[in-house]
Amino acid sequence: MLRSTMNDFRDRDIIQDDDGRVYTVLGHIQPKTRVLAFLKYVPSQEGRWIHDGVSYKRVFWGGVESVISAQNLLPSDFLYHDPHFNTVLPEVPLSRIANCYRPDHRLSVIARNGPADQLEEISLEVAEGLHDTLGIPLHKIGVAGSIAWNAHNVQFSDVNMTVYGLENSWRLYNSFESIVRSSPRIDIRTEAEWSRSRDRLLSRCPLLTPADLWRLFRRRLALCLDGFCVGITPILFPEEAPIAHGSESYETVTEEPVRIIMRIEDDTYGIFLPAILRGVSRPVSSIGSSRVTRIMIYEGAFRGLVRSGDTIEVCGMLQRVHSYTSEVEEEFFQVMVGTIEGAGHEYVRLL
Repeated sequence: MLRSTMNDFRDRDIIQDDDGRVYTVLGHIQPKTRVLAFLKYVPSQEGRWIHDGVSYKRVFWGGVESVISAQNLLPSDFLYHDPHFNTVLPEVPLSRIANCYRPDHRLSVIARNGPADQLEEISLEVAEGLHDTLGIPLHKIGVAGSIAWNAHNVQFSDVNMTVYGLENSWRLYNSFESIVRSSPRIDIRTEAEWSRSRDRLLSRCPLLTPADLWRLFRRRLALCLDGFCVGITPILFPEEAPIAHGSESYETVTEEPVRIIMRIEDDTYGIFLPAILRGVSRPVSSIGSSRVTRIMIYEGAFRGLVRSGDTIEVCGMLQRVHSYTSEVEEEFFQVMVGTIEGAGHEYVRLL
């Protein structure tokens, strides 16, 4: 349990405010005096998750719509007009954060004290496998989700892990087959085991077809240990983030999501959240035939599924980016996927 007086929080850290609400930190573009995070659990006698004798109810189940519905449970000053994103977002003031639970810290406690249950045992075994096979230091691996704040239940909780750092994350993404070869107990999650995730995404993105999702999910990778599936999320350290909060601002230039076609040239940050993909689109009529040169994805279902060399169709909010990183302000266009305004109409499709 840690408390921070400055925003050095990382994607997937768990924070708790002084009224007991529990959040998951969202992404690597973070303001200095607040934490961009989505509300995931609230204290409730009806809750199935228990931490320190208190029951919690889960209010986030995936997707932008779930973030929007949970906002009704937040104090008004937690909904902040962020000048970087130029929209109202759920952001917890640093002064209201009571506790922080870091996935890497939690894994180190499990390693030091020994696993207390089957889920902790699986977490530690997977972490040791990543260390032994890929050479990733144990202190750069974590266990996220309800295990991170010790509220999990072996009857229904999942195991979700984290790997920290740009280099370690790509080492993992390029080595799933090596990990499988290292142990007869480890396998890659099969297509059939993604069926529920595909169905949820299809319900949230009705403009996609089952064939679209099949092409996307063929690229989604997760490990299974003795049949128990474990998701692993790559996380950037704050100093590795390619975009500092306040170094840009986004101006939405259309009222509805737009569709563009783009060939991806750089996927360096495409496996993180937000996923950032660079390339050059076909001319876009709504901006005078100018071209989009960046895609930013906050919808986690599409993270890590696009590679350099792909040609993709993207539907999202078209934004003019004002960049302040040089002496002269620069402008270019991006498409943002995972916005509140475009919820239910935004997607990524492989062509």
